[in-house]
Amino acid sequence: MQVRMRWILLSAVLLATFAWYSSYLFSSESQHRVLIKFSENARPDQIDSLTTALGLEKVKSFDEIKVDVFEIKSQYSMSEVIRLCSAAAFVEYAEPSQAARAFAVEEPVAAAPAEEPLAVQAETAEFKPGEVIIKFKSGVSDLAAASLLSEVGIQVRKRFAEIGVSHCTISSNKDVLKTVEECNANTNVEYAEPNYIYRASIIPNDPRFSSLYGMTMIQAPEAWDLQTGSKSVIVGVIDTGVDVGHEDLAANIWQNPGETGGGKENNNVDDDGNGYVDDFRGWDFVNNDNNPLDDNNHGTHVSGTIGAVGNNSKGVVGVNWNVSIMGLKFLDGNGSGTTDDALEAILYGANMGAKILSNSWGGGGKSQALEDAIKVARDKGVVFVAAAGNDFSNNDRAPTYPSNYEVENVVSVAANTSSDGLAGFSNFGKITVDLSAPGNNILSTIARGQYDTFSGTSMATPHVSGAMALVLAQYPGLTMQQVIIRVLGSVDRKAAYADKVLTGGRLNVFKAMSTNPIIARTTHLENTLDEAGPYVVEADILDDSAVQSATLTYQITGQSTVTVNMAAAGTDHYRGEIPGQTLGSTIVYFVSATDDAGNNTQDNNFTFSIAEPTGGGCCGKPPVDFEVENPYLRTSLNTVFNIFFFALPFVVFKVRSRRRKKQ
Repeated sequence: MQVRMRWILLSAVLLATFAWYSSYLFSSESQHRVLIKFSENARPDQIDSLTTALGLEKVKSFDEIKVDVFEIKSQYSMSEVIRLCSAAAFVEYAEPSQAARAFAVEEPVAAAPAEEPLAVQAETAEFKPGEVIIKFKSGVSDLAAASLLSEVGIQVRKRFAEIGVSHCTISSNKDVLKTVEECNANTNVEYAEPNYIYRASIIPNDPRFSSLYGMTMIQAPEAWDLQTGSKSVIVGVIDTGVDVGHEDLAANIWQNPGETGGGKENNNVDDDGNGYVDDFRGWDFVNNDNNPLDDNNHGTHVSGTIGAVGNNSKGVVGVNWNVSIMGLKFLDGNGSGTTDDALEAILYGANMGAKILSNSWGGGGKSQALEDAIKVARDKGVVFVAAAGNDFSNNDRAPTYPSNYEVENVVSVAANTSSDGLAGFSNFGKITVDLSAPGNNILSTIARGQYDTFSGTSMATPHVSGAMALVLAQYPGLTMQQVIIRVLGSVDRKAAYADKVLTGGRLNVFKAMSTNPIIARTTHLENTLDEAGPYVVEADILDDSAVQSATLTYQITGQSTVTVNMAAAGTDHYRGEIPGQTLGSTIVYFVSATDDAGNNTQDNNFTFSIAEPTGGGCCGKPPVDFEVENPYLRTSLNTVFNIFFFALPFVVFKVRSRRRKKQ
């Protein structure tokens, strides 16, 4: 027995050692740069005294977030420097410049979990407001038909005698779909339907378009009927760089107007006074030069999905046929980078006019400095799109940064397969991951003028970044939040994503262009024991013109349906209440919106009960859950100690059994 116990203890020690070593490999202790934010009242002599004593040499500063980057030139370790700096009253925070990595799956992709067969989805089609098509059954008299038309409030505009169909207009302000429903309920009507709008779908002549399942899945061809992109929309690709000379990208590479023309590109002068000399097409923050050359392929692949030139008879096509791609290289040839270079890339992009920053990378722990930089981008109206990660883990429980920062401009993206299910490698999170997008076996551009297929949330992210750029091209006056509302509120909701991402759906760029009201981020009420209420439901609602009304409809089990008006609670934000209910009640509710043209949109149904909240119980949370920001260390520690706690009862039982036998 003693031998077995020794083996158990030895195994635990070995597992713990492995956990520590694996976390060390991904930790920032191997880095030698520290980020320090001094308080506003810090005196220069205090700062000099501290940095001299610790052997810190300043290498760069970020004035927008008041953060300085120091190189450790002394014998002090990273943890010692952070501890001593944090103890100083005039230091707001100190943290390591952590390692980040590209989120592409380089090894063969594991098969995703088995998915249920695709079902035919009822899509919300585009139709003419105020018009319907109706056909009466054979033998129905003209008098009976006229009676129904008058009762419903519609008038015949045109008849097609050969097929017995009438094109009608709605004389009142009734909703088209409600009118159709009312007509179809009449036994004299064979069918009634909206007057649908059909468009020719533009298919580009790029020879490898047929291999881009992602573009078809997000309905990009239908969106291209409306918009193919604009050079005025700048997307900053924060990555390994971009092949600026690629045949499918060169025409869409951003040109800095302050450093372009008249030989400004290479005159060794900072013509626009932004602190970067000759940055005419972006910047390389790894090597500190004006050539964001991609020496890894990752950044070029991302760029191709966002904006490979369309209809040029070459290679592939991006979500945008026309766009301006700003190359912001902070990851090196191995796909790795540091916090300080990421900060610089974010601030550069935000300051130089990018409206969308695409971030297919992550790793390390939570950085306050990185969050501060993202907030600067937010304040400048920039959307920060970020990959959720490739560890097939729940970001609600084990955060992945930068996608988990709780800043209003951050949009987190999971990856799905060609069969429209979550990819086997993709991270997820019902609260912290916003939507899914195609990310498995994605064909795109790579460096040196080539093309290749990659997988990862890195590949899903540029689909969303590209969709946002296309929406901005169509609606150039949108704010940052309005772009996000359009994209999140127009997803294709499917069972495969219901408990995996916040929206419960996958990107649809065509629906994001809709002229009907778009409803996003409706409150999903959970079970509660609160009988007093009220239960507050909020939603973001946006229209291309104006939202005429927003309503909350709910039904208590066994009772009639109730509809109440929602009050405006800020720009594009509405609020409604459900009164308190007795224990055991179940409530189903949904939000609807109507615009000034009479178009109506109804959001998904949500259900909750006045009952014990779900998600608790013995199996809802492991017995040991270390709140460690480093995801690798957290996973390793939790695995080791929860295995130990799981096995402990069996060991105790075995020991007691042996003792009984001896007695």
